[in-house]
Amino acid sequence: MDLIRQSIERPVAVIAAVLMALMFGFIALRTIPIQLAPDVSRPVIEISTTWAGAAPAEVEREILNPQEDALKGIEGLENITSSAQDGRAQITLEFSVAQDMDKALLLVANRLDRITGYPDEAQEPTLKTASADDNAIAWFRVLRAEGNERQIQTYGDYVEDVVQERMERVPGVGAVNIYGGAEREMRVIVDPARMARYGLTVSMVVDRLRAANASITGGAVEEGKRRYVIRTVGEFETTDQVAAVVLRSQRDPVTGRIARVAVGDIGRVEMGYKKPGSILRAGGRPAMGLSISREIGANVIETMEGIRVAAAELNAGVLADAGLRLEMIYDETVYINSAIDLVTQNIWVGGLLAAAILMIFLRSARATLVVALAIPVSVVASFVAMAAMGRSLNVVSLAGIAFAVGMVVDAAIVVLENIYRLRQKGVTPL
Repeated sequence: MDLIRQSIERPVAVIAAVLMALMFGFIALRTIPIQLAPDVSRPVIEISTTWAGAAPAEVEREILNPQEDALKGIEGLENITSSAQDGRAQITLEFSVAQDMDKALLLVANRLDRITGYPDEAQEPTLKTASADDNAIAWFRVLRAEGNERQIQTYGDYVEDVVQERMERVPGVGAVNIYGGAEREMRVIVDPARMARYGLTVSMVVDRLRAANASITGGAVEEGKRRYVIRTVGEFETTDQVAAVVLRSQRDPVTGRIARVAVGDIGRVEMGYKKPGSILRAGGRPAMGLSISREIGANVIETMEGIRVAAAELNAGVLADAGLRLEMIYDETVYINSAIDLVTQNIWVGGLLAAAILMIFLRSARATLVVALAIPVSVVASFVAMAAMGRSLNVVSLAGIAFAVGMVVDAAIVVLENIYRLRQKGVTPL
């Protein structure tokens, strides 16, 4: 089929095709992810496991090795990178570009649930779809409101439970990291002299507290048509419960009296805060910091809109009641919008200058209009192909479009010059 002849003989069909290309191009533009630069890294899942006080060798033996054995056969997995640090194990799973990350998360979580035999002090593994090497798209600082004299570090658990939880629910957010906070903890401060007097050691106290802080299932009791499940609840909730734990008991064979030594007899129990891993100051005032990273392939513009809405809700609600406020100090969309606006401006300027030069040399408004219309039609229609291939709109892709504008103009000039040459020879317009 002669495409050129068919296009000339069916102008209505050509106009309809151009309008459809423009319409689908504008629709595709609303769905294309907008970023500062294209994604050059593969989709990753990071697994972090905390074991306070453990040496790297113990972390590798007790945590990393079982996790690697369970995760190495996951579908679509291409690379595993693990590291053991003081009190922490981290595994980075790198998947193929076409991998469905929702499915990968489900597979990883199921594999981790099969692992048993973690140390008692180790926490449950946490998963996130943003790599630690990814740049944050937003930074916030948490400051105290006027009149609030409480130390900002003591709000660590509150910010984690309220602010982090709300930000992680924003579509497109991959990870939220908190800096400068201290976790709340219950402390048992013992007196060495009293422990020596009663013949106790630190390991004996720890073992007794661990045994007392447990909930045990006692089976079931059937009575007639009813069946009662028995469960002994022994988890600590207050400092008085910890102070009342019996560490040692001895009966006098003569008097029959029983002497007991409790935690409160060798020290004191109080609520406190862990030492923060980092200290932040903003404008000379103590503060906490939050960094937010996006998921792979997420639209940064839409994600930042959701983050701003969440920050406004927090400032107007729970943070105001707690005497805190959340301030944004970095927004990646500022640089994205400025870079995209600059490239877009260059496309417009280049297109207008090309049309002006054509008008000067061709001295034909009709011919110039044909070339000028080819530029926006080709640019908008290219968004359909970008959306179909899963590409993002960024500085690199826009620069490619800007270069392509020059190619469209060159091709149009060659066609127009050939038409003009043949018309000069007396060939009919058709």
